[in-house]
Amino acid sequence: MKNIKIGNSSFIKNLNQSSIFRLINDYGPISRKELSEKTGYSAGTISNHVKTLIKEGFVIEKEKGISSGGRRPVFLTINPNKGYIFGVNIEVKKVKIIMFNLKLKVERKQKFTLDKQKGPYEALDDIIDLIKNMMKEKNVTNKDIIGIGFAVPGLVTKDRSVLKFAPNLAWNDVTIRKYVSSKLKIPILVENEANAAALGEKDFNYENKVDMVYVSINEGIGCGLIVNGKLHRGESGNAGEFGHIIIDSESDRVCHCGNIGCWETLASTNYIYDMYRKTTNKNINPSELIQDKLIDDKDILNIFSDVGENIGIGLANIINSLSPKLMIIGGNILKIKKYIDSSIQKSVREKTLSLNYDKVEIKYSKLGELATVYGIAKIIFDENMLVNQ
Repeated sequence: MKNIKIGNSSFIKNLNQSSIFRLINDYGPISRKELSEKTGYSAGTISNHVKTLIKEGFVIEKEKGISSGGRRPVFLTINPNKGYIFGVNIEVKKVKIIMFNLKLKVERKQKFTLDKQKGPYEALDDIIDLIKNMMKEKNVTNKDIIGIGFAVPGLVTKDRSVLKFAPNLAWNDVTIRKYVSSKLKIPILVENEANAAALGEKDFNYENKVDMVYVSINEGIGCGLIVNGKLHRGESGNAGEFGHIIIDSESDRVCHCGNIGCWETLASTNYIYDMYRKTTNKNINPSELIQDKLIDDKDILNIFSDVGENIGIGLANIINSLSPKLMIIGGNILKIKKYIDSSIQKSVREKTLSLNYDKVEIKYSKLGELATVYGIAKIIFDENMLVNQ
């Protein structure tokens, strides 16, 4: 797939400089000698490229290290204030906005509830206003922003510019890149939230895992696939729509895709809310899902048990189909993992082929609700700051 460069003049365009910058980012503080050993470049080549990176402000020198004889080495690290990245996670009920520096450390963060009375472009206007305020607080201008990544719960065009379809948001054909870039004059990228979260977990916690599946369970279900160490988007750019595998063809639950018994209709947080209302004639507030008082509510515990079993059925289908080494469960479902883990594990164990079951690890997201914003920020970082290799 052709890599799309979405950045500004801050690109590190020289291939050797790019690889050196990446190593400084990954391993810094690091000495010039260590860079030479890791790259195979000569000391002179390293010295010249590092000199340029320092001159342009991408890299700074830190305190000298301990000498084993001779001159003490000077350590190099990237300059965190050379540029900033915004990660925006649009969920069904709320939006999270995080401003990162170049070391992907959080500088500012904001969160707000989506107003269902507003359309998508009005919501984007609210996001734009908050981004402007965060930039003002940090005293930075547009030229200091490397890019803004939007993670969305729906289908995205292959060029990662338009949100085509987000059923749980009721948004269709929202030209996010065009609209936001026209207002801010900053590079924009749009990505599916499960894809972004998969990359976030891999890059920050499981760097050496080459085959893994991230399952994002919220009002719907999305999956991000890492194959041979890279995000697998498929020909349409939307691989991983396992939320629409059929796990119960006799169910009375109709999915927005038109099918009956899709996985996300029987294993998402929407299923919990709907079944509780149907069973008790009462509504449950999403914030109540994390309250320990629920342990005394037999109705909700029965529903949790059903959800865990249904989640396990879907996971078993994915494991049997793809045989990943690692499967990570994330999303808002993490709020109730202590209630559903045993039924998930039991269901997966019973329904997965033993050969595949023995090879997979099932874990819960370490980044939690921040997996998506970290992932989208890392995509912006890689595709703006570095030459793709």
